[in-house]
Amino acid sequence: MYKITKREITLQDFLVLKGFPPFKKMRFDGKTVNLSTIFACTGPTLGRQMKQAGFSEHDCDLTIDTFKLKPALDNAIYGNTKGKSIAELKYMIVGNKLRDLFFQTYPGLLERVTREQKFAMKHGYARTWSGPVRHFPEFRYLKRNARDNLVGVDVKLYSKMFSGMKNEASNTTIQTAEVFQAMPDVTAMNNLLVEWEFQSRIYNYVHDSLSLYVYKPEKDVIYALLNQLSLEHREPYFDLRMYIDVVEADLDNPEHYYDHGVEINIEQYDITTELEKWNKKHGTNLEYRNLIPK
Repeated sequence: MYKITKREITLQDFLVLKGFPPFKKMRFDGKTVNLSTIFACTGPTLGRQMKQAGFSEHDCDLTIDTFKLKPALDNAIYGNTKGKSIAELKYMIVGNKLRDLFFQTYPGLLERVTREQKFAMKHGYARTWSGPVRHFPEFRYLKRNARDNLVGVDVKLYSKMFSGMKNEASNTTIQTAEVFQAMPDVTAMNNLLVEWEFQSRIYNYVHDSLSLYVYKPEKDVIYALLNQLSLEHREPYFDLRMYIDVVEADLDNPEHYYDHGVEINIEQYDITTELEKWNKKHGTNLEYRNLIPK
């Protein structure tokens, strides 16, 4: 007879089971929370983004029960002067809680967000360690109090713009860091695909994400190339291994479509090995060159 022992799930358990329900959905929900909070969105905004990403009202109920948020929900319902629905209030309460938990876990992140916003409001621009400067001249003309909150008529006229600029000020360093790492990889890959006369092509690129049309006979070489590019060091380098997550969507499969397919681990693909196999099969003499711009 089998004996079932109940215990808490470990990180290793989660990594093994991440592709299966309910862990697959948990992982997807977690990505939404992580990305939104890294970019310092507010609790209500986080709740709305989670809803758009598929976090259901039932999921909200489970979260409210888990964290004992019923009193907070009751207070929100009692003080609801803007006519929000019960569902909207649930997403707001859950968003606030998850945001608070995230910043409690990573206190340095909130300090960074506050630092970048204060610098931009004082100087009218945001700096980034990778070089670019993003200008926010409007900050210099808005009326603010000692706590950097809008006052007077500017509250009614520019609150939305002010909030958006603060988010952009805190996001700029992260977004440019993504580009600093990813764009040279994209440039090098494109040049090598042309040099090798491959049929595979990059057709889209945003921040740190690229989309490729991959000619199936070239797939192993493409994956090896992606893996090799992620391994090429560029300054500043802190001895941290970089990875590229790959989602393979085979359009011959009716269950696959753009960006929705099978997650592929490309770490085992070696560019030297794959090019040797390609050259032997096709009678070519292709070589990998590090074309990442210095």
